[in-house]
Amino acid sequence: MSLSADQLEFYRKNGYLAVEKVVSETRVKAMRDRIEQLCDDWQSDHARRVGAQQEASIAGALTQDRNAASVRKFSDLSPYEPIFAEHASDARLLDMVEALIGAPILLYADQALLKPPRVGSEKMPHQDNAYFKVDPADAVVTCWCALDDAYIENGCMHYLPGSHREGLVDHTAVKGTPHLVPDEFDPEKADAVPIKAGGVIFHHSETLHYSPVNKTDRWRRAFVCHFVQADAETPRVDTEKLARLR
Repeated sequence: MSLSADQLEFYRKNGYLAVEKVVSETRVKAMRDRIEQLCDDWQSDHARRVGAQQEASIAGALTQDRNAASVRKFSDLSPYEPIFAEHASDARLLDMVEALIGAPILLYADQALLKPPRVGSEKMPHQDNAYFKVDPADAVVTCWCALDDAYIENGCMHYLPGSHREGLVDHTAVKGTPHLVPDEFDPEKADAVPIKAGGVIFHHSETLHYSPVNKTDRWRRAFVCHFVQADAETPRVDTEKLARLR
């Protein structure tokens, strides 16, 4: 699956690009089903090894108050979970990644980001490269694959168009959390980007983005892969330990 000249220009200008129908319904269902299994078994060794996290508002509660419907995140699934590894190495996806950042391509990290019904919290504004510190910033792209239809009410992605062209902005750590947030950010200037299950949003490592709370009775789940060009400088990780996909 290739990107058109217009799509590439949109990405270069805005720092993000939404592409519908990238992933088959069969694979989306398989990833969603596996996430449901991991959520149901959130205390199991399988869930622990992929970093199961509860929503912050519930994480401090008694164990009996935590449940499958309050899991917010899993990390680095592809080394352990075949269906997610298959997605990360999909040739159609990598064709689009290569068009955006070039090759050779490594999988920098992956995450399942979940917004449980009614308790799914906001993901604060940030730039990915505030965490990654990859140089050059153009060598990283995030591929956000919707596993449920994502729309404004259940917490779809929001992007500040063109913000990647301003470079890395100053961020401040949020006390008591691992989050970094920009010192200045106007959410009114951000574009809401609804997308159907199976669609993928590609965004630049320095595009400011966030997602609001989930106010609905439906999940808003996504599987997210961060890809990096192998020739880039990655001070936070050893590239020898990353999976080379192309």
